[in-house]
Amino acid sequence: MGQVQLYATLRPRADGERRIDIAWTPGARVGDVIRELIIRKPGLQGYILDDGGAVVPYVSVFLDGRDIRYLEGLETILDGHIELAIFPPVAGG
Repeated sequence: MGQVQLYATLRPRADGERRIDIAWTPGARVGDVIRELIIRKPGLQGYILDDGGAVVPYVSVFLDGRDIRYLEGLETILDGHIELAIFPPVAGG
């Protein structure tokens, strides 16, 4: 079992949920979990993955605190990992 954490503007699109438990099996990949998340929370469609299935450029996805861009991206295997955190762009001044 793992947990997906959503931050900032993604939460309202997921019915206000901050944490969503998703069971992942051995060999599951980050992309598998994100696609399952979008199936469960359709309001996230287009806000994490683009139409081609890639992470939109302004969203950051971290696996146990490590940016998946520096791992294997959506192909990163989740074995032994317990938290996927997804951050939308944040601006302010």
